[in-house]
Amino acid sequence: MMKCGLYIRVSTEMQKEKGESLDTQLKRLNAYVDSKEGWSVVETYKDAGVSAKNTNRPEFNRMMGDIEQGKIDVILCTKLDRLFRNTRDFLNTTDDFEKENIKFVCLDGDIDTTTATGRVFSIIRSAFTAFERETTAERVTDVMKSRAEQGKWNGGIAPYGYKSEGKTLKINLQEKKIIEKIYNLYLEYRSILYIVHKLNEDGVRTRKGELWSPTSIRRILTSSFYYGEIVYNKRSHTYKGELKRNPKEKYIKSKGVHPPIITKELFDKVQAIIKQQSKIAPKRNSKYLLTGLVYCAECGTKMYGERSRADYTYYRCCGHTQKGNAKCNGNSIRMATLETSITNDLKNLSINHNRIREVLKEENVLNDKDEVSIEERLKVLQGQLIKVQTKKERIFELFEESSINKAEFLDRKKLIDEEEASISKDMEKLRNKLNSVDIDFYDLDTTLELCKDMKEIYDELDIIDRKELIRNLLAEIKVDKHHFDYAIKIPPKLIISSQDSGLCVNSSDTDRGSWRRPA
Repeated sequence: MMKCGLYIRVSTEMQKEKGESLDTQLKRLNAYVDSKEGWSVVETYKDAGVSAKNTNRPEFNRMMGDIEQGKIDVILCTKLDRLFRNTRDFLNTTDDFEKENIKFVCLDGDIDTTTATGRVFSIIRSAFTAFERETTAERVTDVMKSRAEQGKWNGGIAPYGYKSEGKTLKINLQEKKIIEKIYNLYLEYRSILYIVHKLNEDGVRTRKGELWSPTSIRRILTSSFYYGEIVYNKRSHTYKGELKRNPKEKYIKSKGVHPPIITKELFDKVQAIIKQQSKIAPKRNSKYLLTGLVYCAECGTKMYGERSRADYTYYRCCGHTQKGNAKCNGNSIRMATLETSITNDLKNLSINHNRIREVLKEENVLNDKDEVSIEERLKVLQGQLIKVQTKKERIFELFEESSINKAEFLDRKKLIDEEEASISKDMEKLRNKLNSVDIDFYDLDTTLELCKDMKEIYDELDIIDRKELIRNLLAEIKVDKHHFDYAIKIPPKLIISSQDSGLCVNSSDTDRGSWRRPA
């Protein structure tokens, strides 16, 4: 019996209207299998609302897994572009099919990769599919360049200070006042940080209702869009789809048809001050042992090393420094106090290693109910992740079909990437917590060996090697007004994936420390 796997896919609702629905594909494939003696459908792989831009698709990956396990003898699809949209993916995947002795059939064109004629024809078809996709993208780019040369806005999310009405921009009067205030404040105080603190403390928020940051203010102060200039082609995509910055001579600049908010004279004055104020920032992490590990317990942002006017060195909250009291009331600790306490405590762990074992035992109190709760939450997050990935593939397809322009595509993609990263981070935390149920899972000996190195050779190391040793031991340090906690990394004995990070055991018996288990 020939075991058949049917692959069906649609990327958007638009394809359903064109008669390419999943049901239509499935009926055609089942009819074909029924016409073959000794063939039987054992599995159907359905990628709904997913682009074929690449092979990173849930059902496609499941199909390849089943092939490796010997569950499938032949893969069938209705059209070649249901499985592939570029020649490289086609060649790589069909090579994998051949290695596993898998037959591949595509109904339209009667493609059969087990014959020489069928393979050559399918390569030609795949090349034309890729050519069509790239040509469509080039046409979209050409249209957008033409609009930019005419001074027209290319769509997407309207810049701050404007609102979109169809394909044109109108001034948002409320945001216009804030733009003008930002420019005037900079002329008066010559400080981006001052503007950030002033707006945040006055209760002025961004369009999304968030606190202002130095980056958002600087972007407004350096955008020629506000005096009426259109700048296009700052970035372009490489062959691999990566975004790169173009040299300035490739920029397309023109007088915009949108109404300006400020004068060019005001803009030029601000640019002159920014240029005058710009200096190469000193490297903060050169002499600070714990840079990148210290976090503010109040707001969660990183703390960085800074020398005070009284010539003392502190780790200070970056959230307070950049966004003011509206973000955080401020948090700091002397560098010498924190670094000395941390290093002494880590040295002591080499001779008092029962402290870590005791905390590990306390962590091992997760019962069956806790495990079930975590697994259920992981299933929910997995479902959310699949939906986000589906949305991501859909906007790629919409862009390929010229249903959205490049600016709107990039705006949507950025938001989806942020949502995907947040969900993945939550899932990683839950997996680590689930792993912490088993004490035997952890390689405690490796951690204790590092503590031993702290005791025996730390003082002989230079600053670079000291940093590396401490980063192998610590996950993070959280500091508030009255104490600090730090988390020791204990790696798993068997590395299942690159995301395995082991259990973090929080500990400190310094004057400003406390014991805490991870939440």
